[in-house]
Amino acid sequence: ARVHQGRAQVTDVLSQSDRIVVGELNWLGRYPYVEALGSDYRGRVSLLEVPDVGRHGDIVRVEVVGEERRGLTGRVLSVLDGETVLERAVETQLAAQHIPRTWPSGVLEAVKALPGKVSSRTPKGRVDLKDLPLVTIDGETAKDFDDAVFAERKGRGWRLVVAIADVAHYVKKGGALDEQAALRGNSVYLPETVVPMLPEAISNELCSLKPHVPRLAMVCDMRVSASGRVTRFEFYEALIQSWQRLTYTQVGAFLAGEPLKVEAEVTRSLKALHGCYLALSEAREARGALDFEAHEAELVLEKGRVAEIVPVVRNDAHRLIEEAMISANVCAAEYLQESELPALYRVHSGPEALKQQELKTAFAMAGVRFEGGFDPKSVQAALEQVAGRPDAWVFQMLVLRSMQQAVYQPGHVGHFGLALASYMHFTSPIRRYADLVVHRAIKAALKSKRAPYKLDALEEIGSHISYTERRAEQAEWAVQGWLKCDFIADRIGETFEGKVAGVTEFGLFVELTGFFVQGLVHISELGEEYFRFQPQNLSLVGERSGRVFRLGDTLKVRVREVRPPLGRIDLEIAGGKKGGRTGRKGRRG
Repeated sequence: ARVHQGRAQVTDVLSQSDRIVVGELNWLGRYPYVEALGSDYRGRVSLLEVPDVGRHGDIVRVEVVGEERRGLTGRVLSVLDGETVLERAVETQLAAQHIPRTWPSGVLEAVKALPGKVSSRTPKGRVDLKDLPLVTIDGETAKDFDDAVFAERKGRGWRLVVAIADVAHYVKKGGALDEQAALRGNSVYLPETVVPMLPEAISNELCSLKPHVPRLAMVCDMRVSASGRVTRFEFYEALIQSWQRLTYTQVGAFLAGEPLKVEAEVTRSLKALHGCYLALSEAREARGALDFEAHEAELVLEKGRVAEIVPVVRNDAHRLIEEAMISANVCAAEYLQESELPALYRVHSGPEALKQQELKTAFAMAGVRFEGGFDPKSVQAALEQVAGRPDAWVFQMLVLRSMQQAVYQPGHVGHFGLALASYMHFTSPIRRYADLVVHRAIKAALKSKRAPYKLDALEEIGSHISYTERRAEQAEWAVQGWLKCDFIADRIGETFEGKVAGVTEFGLFVELTGFFVQGLVHISELGEEYFRFQPQNLSLVGERSGRVFRLGDTLKVRVREVRPPLGRIDLEIAGGKKGGRTGRKGRRG
């Protein structure tokens, strides 16, 4: 289904997955209906008959059978359940987003045909790097290690080696594994749940760069100058053996001066990696790439519910790996451009004209003006001017919201956020199909073979995996929103401090301080007068009192209603009075 001119319109031919909608059953009122939770259709599905299963608030699967003036029509097929809130949220979103979870028999047969382990003997045509102290650096819970790194000083600069799991060696183009990986597009990461792009025998075992065991890899071997510029690079196939499986916490502590019980060769490499990162970071700043700490939360879960919400903390280990991966990705793009072989680029266009103006308006309210044209450097300069403010995260959020979504396509038109002329994804072939496509192109270039893909095929692949990426993000946001709202649901009637993170003609979106979740103060909750939306300064102004609500304002708000499956929190001004003329309604969690 698709939305057209304000109402749902069913396409002439519906696939089986399109015919199924997942949503929250609502028994209130004369007629029961289902509030859809998927990203392909957000609206009500009217029920043709009273369902014989499900209670008010249950999550149900609905078969779409037609449409009417108000939207889609259907009938309830079954109730989706789970023992915990987490299980319910995850099961709901995987079903609502139609994310494939089972492996066809052909995939299982293909996995059985793969070797059980990797030989320690270096295959012909590969470089033996087993003695190079490569290490993986990931989060504590990671199992699919697809990148390992090493650095050493070379003159005034560094040699930087990024080794990536050679998934393309095992997953052949056109085979059962490849077809399923292309269909899935990417792995989906949800709290305590992973839906992998490739079977775990590959993603967590054969291709995962586990320590102390040989693994096939694709290597980007770079020279980085003292100013952080990659002066030369080469790609080659190799046999590696990670020396250590390290975490961001361990490496961050080591870089801050704490001891780390690893080989001396590893500590030297980590110190060189840090120095190389600092140089790459300076180069990133010089070219004007956007660089700020994301306003994100980590959910601490206990028995399937949120026990605590804490801010995500990044250290130099996170940034070190990020810069190393960006450098390898840039080299991949340059190499394939030079080889004139088509592949998939990661394209990130800048904000459209209207979004640029809205962003300039928001910063002008804070006394910040954009100097010169609108480019990454001017945006970063504006962000630096508000960096010390307590509401700096609001402006960072506005920048992120103004950006167009990044996509995969065969044409390279640059990456706005990273301030790069061309960019592609090379470093995560275990969990992203785009990277697998790039690996195949690099292998073809190394062996002077013809391009593995034609442009029209790349267009189709890029469009599909851009969609699957959005689908995975939507599932992640929805599950996080559900869990956060469930955490708040026990506190209806309580008062919180919040900051205005969005202003619209129908109300204020307020983020509850410390909870990283937004609720809506509908315009009818602001007071007994008419509030007019002024887009030129992102505010709501009372016509009689002149009271103003602006972006970044701190408010005391009370939780009025919470609907976790919808990620919806309704708020009211603490101590305020309801009433007055209202605009049209709308809510978002």
